[in-house]
Amino acid sequence: MMTPLFKGFLLSLSLIVAIGAQNVFILRQALANHYIFIVCLLCFLCDVVLMCVGIFGVGEIFAKNQILALILAFCGVCFALYYAFLSLRAVFANSIKLQLAKEKLPSLKKVITLTLFVTLANPHVYLDTVFLVGSAALNFSFDEKILFALGALSASFLWFFSLGYGAKFLSSYIKPNIVKIIDLFVCLIMCMVAYSLILYILERI
Repeated sequence: MMTPLFKGFLLSLSLIVAIGAQNVFILRQALANHYIFIVCLLCFLCDVVLMCVGIFGVGEIFAKNQILALILAFCGVCFALYYAFLSLRAVFANSIKLQLAKEKLPSLKKVITLTLFVTLANPHVYLDTVFLVGSAALNFSFDEKILFALGALSASFLWFFSLGYGAKFLSSYIKPNIVKIIDLFVCLIMCMVAYSLILYILERI
């Protein structure tokens, strides 16, 4: 029988490693070698807040209130389709380059804003961290929830910083045109996310 710590680690890792807007944003920042630590840290801290909120209370509210879950899922569809559009548009933009000039790179303030937007404006993040992770901890005691949270957050920390600095290490081996391939891949993934959320909605109405 798995311990709450191990359960939290595996569940969190299985949700985080799925390619999505947040992971691709980290990847792009890492390839540009631009404020990688700040981006990874912000993503992790957002997970700390959202997972703890889900594990220690709000997850139960979402688990018992289908209307809230449906509203969140609908917002997720809108976000995924919008992000897919932006990614597809970027594929055909002539100005996209992987090796950006330093003066063209976004400021720290803008990087922080973009990181928070990509993380917190995506309702799918709430479905994963608050609803799914929170629901998985419903039957645990308070002490077990603490262990579960530690496991989940350990996976989050390990993944974000491994992705960011791993991509930075490989950036010198990646050609600029890879960015367009990444953007196209993001578009396809976001369409799949939207499709999965639409199915989620249809199954519950």
